[in-house]
Amino acid sequence: MITLEQLIDVFGTDGNKLFEYLKNKNKGGVNNSKGNIFENFFTVYQIAKFFNSKANPNDVLFSSQVICFIDDLVIEEIEGKNDCHYQIKDVLALGWNSGDHPIKDDFKKQKELSMKLGINPSLILVVSNKEVHDSLVASMPDEIVDFVKVIHFETASSLNNLIRKNSFIKDELIQMCALVKPSTDKLETLGAILLGSWDSTDKSKVSLKELLSRSYAQNPHFIKGFSTEISQKLSDILKSLERFSYKVENGFLNWDFNETDNGVLEYRIGSMEFEQWENDIFNATIKSFEDLEPFLAS
Repeated sequence: MITLEQLIDVFGTDGNKLFEYLKNKNKGGVNNSKGNIFENFFTVYQIAKFFNSKANPNDVLFSSQVICFIDDLVIEEIEGKNDCHYQIKDVLALGWNSGDHPIKDDFKKQKELSMKLGINPSLILVVSNKEVHDSLVASMPDEIVDFVKVIHFETASSLNNLIRKNSFIKDELIQMCALVKPSTDKLETLGAILLGSWDSTDKSKVSLKELLSRSYAQNPHFIKGFSTEISQKLSDILKSLERFSYKVENGFLNWDFNETDNGVLEYRIGSMEFEQWENDIFNATIKSFEDLEPFLAS
């Protein structure tokens, strides 16, 4: 949130007037964002994208409708002091200079303010309509062309339709999904999990870690883990079992017995649940598949 003092420091006496503008802009934005499916879909895309980039989940914070000039979605990367500010528009017409407060001026002021605060901002206008995108790119004013980007992100009436139409979110959800070659319905389930996690927060400086924790709590099976191996001690136990084999895929333990029975352990490797499961194995006497089988069914 931008303070009055910061605005006065950067913009002088205009700071008071700008602060009132931002408060009114925020109030309208909050009201308009309720049920704004396009903003929510774009946020789900960004959550998946940051997950797939293997960003430090404690370092990435998501906020919606912040009191600042470019305010629909702000993603802060704390360690590098890199903030991404998104203005998200699901409209059929938009110009840089229209209205009492042209969007061009908001981008210019956000750039100036962020730089004064020692933050390197990425300033992005997201639109759902391809013709609007093309028009904005072609008419971008010279004074913002070096630091503002316009992207087209197609929207839809439902997650299922969005995944079918929008390759950006589809590709990120595929990468994030723990399932191999997931169907559209499975990707829709994953998207709904992320959307539910985001909607269940106050949408103010919500860490990627918290969003993932909420998502895993809803359903631990759809989001892949990053672990590629299990501990040597556990591996030795499993490899000692006759006709039993295992592999690690998408952060989960896949097992096979005698080529007739197989499954995937429900706990993501590295999770607290997996560590407890592993500890239970260590505390038991496992000499055969019959000894292990009750643990696989838990």
